[in-house]
Amino acid sequence: MKRFFKNSLILSALGLTLLFTSCSDDDSSVTPVASGYVMSLRTEDADEESADYYITVDDLMTGEISAEGQGVELVGWNYNGHFGDTYFAFGYDLNECIGYKMINNQLVEQGKFVFERFDVMSAIDDESFLAIGAPWGGGSYDCQLQVVDVAEIAITKNVKHPIYESFDNGDQLNAWPTGAYVDGDKLFVAFYPLNGTSWETPNTDTAYVSVYSYPEIEYIKTIKDSRTAPIGYYGASPSILEDESGNHFTLSVSSKAAGYTQATKPSGVLKINAGEDEFDADYFFNVEESGYKVLSATYVGNGLAVARVISLQMDEAAGAQSQWAAFSEITPILNVAVLDLNKETVTIVEDVPLHGGQYQTPYLVENGKVYISVNTGTEAHIYQVDAASGSATKGAKLIGNQFQALFSAK
Repeated sequence: MKRFFKNSLILSALGLTLLFTSCSDDDSSVTPVASGYVMSLRTEDADEESADYYITVDDLMTGEISAEGQGVELVGWNYNGHFGDTYFAFGYDLNECIGYKMINNQLVEQGKFVFERFDVMSAIDDESFLAIGAPWGGGSYDCQLQVVDVAEIAITKNVKHPIYESFDNGDQLNAWPTGAYVDGDKLFVAFYPLNGTSWETPNTDTAYVSVYSYPEIEYIKTIKDSRTAPIGYYGASPSILEDESGNHFTLSVSSKAAGYTQATKPSGVLKINAGEDEFDADYFFNVEESGYKVLSATYVGNGLAVARVISLQMDEAAGAQSQWAAFSEITPILNVAVLDLNKETVTIVEDVPLHGGQYQTPYLVENGKVYISVNTGTEAHIYQVDAASGSATKGAKLIGNQFQALFSAK
């Protein structure tokens, strides 16, 4: 958290305006390999000096994975995304977005642009994605709802608007975006209220989603549900899941180790049915009744999701030590679990050891299996999780702290 806060405060002070650049004339590439995957590998502890590399990987389950002798070194600390056929690195040292494509089995830079803030990125379709810039530091209550063209590698629309006007004892709070999706002609944006200067969370008794028209991006309303806490948390970890029918499930964290300064409602899952713009009043999955809180997850299929969870006892103890304990890659406080969204059950995957957390919390779903990055504090490995059986297999060792992103290139 320290490194990210330091970088973000510096960038905020710069007050960068949106600048656009054409495609790079100096293409960057990696050493060709017979690759099936593109990985963003973080090579050092994020609390110290670290380096992120985009590399290509063939085998996820055996041997060691290293950036030595290959890879595109990214500038500073990065988020990542795969939209259409392009791999994006969102840098937080230069506020620069760079797009890469796989050409002749190499990652080749296609273009870049400078942005003011990107905090939540979400696919719209194969041609564009949404990038939401959050109100940083309490200085502004507007969010930037930005549409990025994948082919052009450029922002084509930027709407500034408060996601929601929330108050605490008469003082306005920031509404920090945590996830978004487009369903038909509507855009849904989940958020949690916080004090953008102190990072206190005084309003934790309601889940919120603001609804906009799409593609106009005009505010319509904010829907609320008081059965659980706000949705998601800082750091762009996935907090909205979509099933085969287009229904969306939202994850309410309510975790003192994941940035919340109080927990007044249970961690749980709500549902917004396909084509609707209200929470399903008949559905509430109280995850906390299992003895755990859900932090992030990815949908696998047949009602099953693979999630990062933290026990109630561990959350209380870790949260008392640090408001951001769940972001420490090398502090083992998290479990992996399978959530059955239909049966409303939580099954801990015992094959995965306790491990640290991550910004963005990447998951790769492929052929019914989920690949995750696990750092136990002593070493980092890939694990392959089988949601159907509730089991996992230890895979390749990571020569670094974690993979920050993993995408299929097949």
